[in-house]
Amino acid sequence: MSSVATASETTAKPLSFMETIDPLVSLYRPSEPSNSGSSGGAGHQPRLIIIASWTDAKNVHIAKYVVKYQALYPAAQILLLKSTMNHIMRPSLIGPSMKYAASVVRAAFQAPISSDSPHLLIHMFSNGGSSSIANLYEQYAAMAGPDDDERLPPHVTIFDSCPGVYGIPQSVAFVNVGLSPLQRLIAAPIFYAWAAAGSVLIALGLLPDSLGDWGKAHNGTGNAAEVRRAYIYSPSDALIDYKAVEAHAAEAKSKGFSVALERYEDSAHVAHLRKDEIRYWEVVRRTMEGPEVLAK
Repeated sequence: MSSVATASETTAKPLSFMETIDPLVSLYRPSEPSNSGSSGGAGHQPRLIIIASWTDAKNVHIAKYVVKYQALYPAAQILLLKSTMNHIMRPSLIGPSMKYAASVVRAAFQAPISSDSPHLLIHMFSNGGSSSIANLYEQYAAMAGPDDDERLPPHVTIFDSCPGVYGIPQSVAFVNVGLSPLQRLIAAPIFYAWAAAGSVLIALGLLPDSLGDWGKAHNGTGNAAEVRRAYIYSPSDALIDYKAVEAHAAEAKSKGFSVALERYEDSAHVAHLRKDEIRYWEVVRRTMEGPEVLAK
């Protein structure tokens, strides 16, 4: 699909303007690609934006970010990567879907890039988005030909409420999402026992530490083409320990990544946009546009 959604279409079917490639992968193609947009100069326009949503995110919530990106960068294609509880619990299912995503990225960058600015913007949310992007690194590298770069094209990354590490309170908060207070109370003993057992199994090496592996991938050699990144996070996030986010950022900086931290003091998990929308999109703009904007 190539038309920008109208307000009525967005209300009825929030993502109806996107082409579904796979249950987890959708693509929006602009009808009239150009070198201009409403944010920054032509050199700062991404060719492709990847939105990796949080686990079981509703289309109406995802659409708020997609539609905003359409307005900010109207010439950009937008690749949406979804996440489900089933895929988080069974991580081996994520890779096959990300093969489709990797094909889209390679197709988008077949033509040479005309400027030094990064032309790929990655915006991931929570551990669901982190899992999608970590698997995208792998699938993109796996399909590289003899003369192809195994790394994603030069890009910038927005980490919204991620990456996290395994913790009992955070794991319980994750499975509690969508439950009523009474249901949470009834299920609490079971959920805490399950989370504690998971912690022990991971410590003993009997269960893979998927969260840890996904976090490591973002600071690994497979992501070496990243130009800069920003973390948007909050101590009030019940699902992601803010100290884990800051530790990940510190490790990234020690490895030579360009890092910016944007700490919200009282916003909930993946709810920073609702807390201060102007501030949020300014972080995106600064990250996309680079040093000359960061210096302002």
